[in-house]
Amino acid sequence: MLLKLGRLFIVVFGLLFSVEAVYAQFDRSLLKVGVGLPSAFQETALNPCIPESVIKSRFGQSGVELLRDTQKQWPANMCENTQVASGLFEWLYISSALQAQTDRPVLISRLIKTRNNGLALCQTVDCLAERLPRMIEWAQTNLDRTAVYRESDRMQVKSELLSHPRLSLRELVLPLQGQYEWCRSSTFDSLDFHTVNMKVSGKALVLVKCKTSEPEGPTWIIENASNSKVWVPIMSSQSLSELYILPNSRYTYPTLYSQKKLPEGIRVTFFEYGEDLYQQKLGFTINVDASGEALAFDIQMP
Repeated sequence: MLLKLGRLFIVVFGLLFSVEAVYAQFDRSLLKVGVGLPSAFQETALNPCIPESVIKSRFGQSGVELLRDTQKQWPANMCENTQVASGLFEWLYISSALQAQTDRPVLISRLIKTRNNGLALCQTVDCLAERLPRMIEWAQTNLDRTAVYRESDRMQVKSELLSHPRLSLRELVLPLQGQYEWCRSSTFDSLDFHTVNMKVSGKALVLVKCKTSEPEGPTWIIENASNSKVWVPIMSSQSLSELYILPNSRYTYPTLYSQKKLPEGIRVTFFEYGEDLYQQKLGFTINVDASGEALAFDIQMP
């Protein structure tokens, strides 16, 4: 591994991957050979100064063109300064690892974005040389402090099928938003109702899904306040696989996330509660390099 020393296991955020880890100092020699990612986009996103010959041998001429486009985002002749090129590689790598592995993904994403925006203002190599050391120190410190979670810590939102749902949910008004379109029916019998593993003080929560054998499908979470008979949707999504509870959530309504396997990695989407409902706050794709380090790419905040 490239980054740290002393932990036995990393569980890539959301426990998507479990990998045995023996950490060392960041290896700047990888500037010249790459880190073994499966796509030119991911490799050049971390290392804009990787040699063209390396990219061409792995990804062909299209990879070289992508590398040249990436380099245009940075000051001219940056890659000729080995110290700055290595520093930029180190920042991009460590901040990507931090984003993938933190248990504060939305906050960390905002902080990384702020730093990247400041770096993008640099018009000279000297500007990069001045800013990068503090940024690297910040990312490394936060990565070192990142909690480690194991497979046993992962918890789905969905629990058991609700017993006697017609009785328990007799005040539920149907159809739910999107139910007819997504479930092809607006009836009670077209839905499955589940208890949940998340607890919110003073509220009863139920997870609702269309009756389907598909691994992904429409999902709602509805709630009923202790002083109310009315069930209110606080989350709806047309296409979700399983929802999970973020470990060590710091909010009354815990942060939730889902994951989906894609050719370029695993897409993770995060939902936070605000303004009386859950809203999508962040998404990124996780992949692992040749050493097994989990890294985040294509980070998007609505």
